[in-house]
Amino acid sequence: MNRLSTKYTSMVANLSLDELIGQLMCVSISASLTPEQFEEYCKQRKPGAIFSLRRTGEEFKTYLEIANRYSPIPVIVASDVEHGPSMGLLGERALPDSMAWGACNDTELLKKAGEETAKICRKNSVHWTFAPVVDLNTNPNNPETNIRSISDDPSRVISIAGAHMEGMLEKGYMVTACKHFPGQGMDDRNSHFVTINNPMSKRKWFSTYGAVYKEMIRRGTPSIMVSHITLPAFQPQDEGPLGPLPATLSKTLMTDLLKGKLGFKGCIVSDAMSMIGVSSHIPIDELIVKFFNAGGDMYLFPRPIEYDSLKKAAEDGTVSMERLRDAAARVMYLKDRARLFEDQAKVLAEIEDDIPIGDTAQKIADKSINLIRNQDNVIPAKLPKGSKILLVNAMEDFFHKPPAGNEFEPLKQALTEAGYQVTELFTPTYVQIKEERDKYDMILVNLRYSSRNCHGGSLRIAWDNIDAFWHGYLFQHPKVILTSFGDPYKIHEFPYVKTYINAYSDTEDSQRAVAKVILGQIPAQGKCPVNFPPYFSRED
Repeated sequence: MNRLSTKYTSMVANLSLDELIGQLMCVSISASLTPEQFEEYCKQRKPGAIFSLRRTGEEFKTYLEIANRYSPIPVIVASDVEHGPSMGLLGERALPDSMAWGACNDTELLKKAGEETAKICRKNSVHWTFAPVVDLNTNPNNPETNIRSISDDPSRVISIAGAHMEGMLEKGYMVTACKHFPGQGMDDRNSHFVTINNPMSKRKWFSTYGAVYKEMIRRGTPSIMVSHITLPAFQPQDEGPLGPLPATLSKTLMTDLLKGKLGFKGCIVSDAMSMIGVSSHIPIDELIVKFFNAGGDMYLFPRPIEYDSLKKAAEDGTVSMERLRDAAARVMYLKDRARLFEDQAKVLAEIEDDIPIGDTAQKIADKSINLIRNQDNVIPAKLPKGSKILLVNAMEDFFHKPPAGNEFEPLKQALTEAGYQVTELFTPTYVQIKEERDKYDMILVNLRYSSRNCHGGSLRIAWDNIDAFWHGYLFQHPKVILTSFGDPYKIHEFPYVKTYINAYSDTEDSQRAVAKVILGQIPAQGKCPVNFPPYFSRED
């Protein structure tokens, strides 16, 4: 960026203070916000970036057009596209979760998935993804990273995340924000709830997380998301009133380490500044000032009071205009990488209509399944057509939303299409198991626990889901297969199972891949992406 810095600084030199501040804000469009309400907001605030999840392409286009009416510079649209377009876009296809990428361990396939994801997102007015996740899931009890992480091995994260990122960046259809600096996956807590800690020594950090970020920077990520994580080995103990500050408030981590020692020249975007991991440290109206003075460039989800706080701080010199213009120049660099200063009709005309991401997603899933135990050779299943299979489905509420009851429909459908009679029980009691067990030729126990579908504080099995195993009735059946469609460490809570599969993901493609493995249609090809002694070891 240094070579082009004059280009970007000149773009922001003549902006008014209000316009300059607007370029540094990424506004969240909540599900309840109407286009009319958003237009009134844009008239006043002129945000330079907007964010949303789970909207149609037409909705994204509508909000983008509104924002562009009032911003002096093209607006960039962001979403969390961590595992395929569906996370941001309604009606689009999901890729298996990131840990399944690590198990698949195919860089060419993941690069292709990145290319296809970028094309689909850009056609639907999404330019910027807060991904890839480059955290190392070194703590099996971490409830936030888990299957969002590719591996606990830096070299595999570099290989797979780097390939996927290069695919997304290749044509400039989408720009990336590697996250969560300085590195999640060590703590057993959730940064949405509390500031979390990375306890690594300097030497260890530089050889792990530091090596990952250095390589992602070398490969060209134009932005990095900094999160609510402390890294005490690098920080003064008196940095904040309670000790080291979260990275989102720390000049030591953002300016000295990321921009300094690692040489990052792009845009630093904060994690959501409403999360307790940062908002618990200082008053709300001081957060935004502290973030920019510490070296941040794009503020995620500002409240109205924070626009006013930053403007007042700029007017009284608490935040220098030089710092704000530097941040805005980095935002311009990000937008340039996303080709927002080109004719958008021409950019979109480059992208074909038929993008075969479904085929790519299935190939990733098929190569990701790990058969961890098969003591009685139950897999491949030798069942005649017409045999009866019972699905025992165990899952948690997510954000207080109970399961809908169709979570394992792809698995059920795959088995039905193969000629079997399939029945489902959701979180059954041991009484139901005792009554139903002997009616079936095989029982598939399906666990849906992960950082994507849990209460957030823990991934441990609770009473309502363990009831089915009470008295041991379930495992007295001769053909029982337990599959974790998420958290790979569930064998620790079911160490007595004789047949155990790690799928790392519960997408429709992952469910079909598990059915194929169970039925012997494909081999279990996945390479364990994480270590978990004594149960299994990471495979190269």
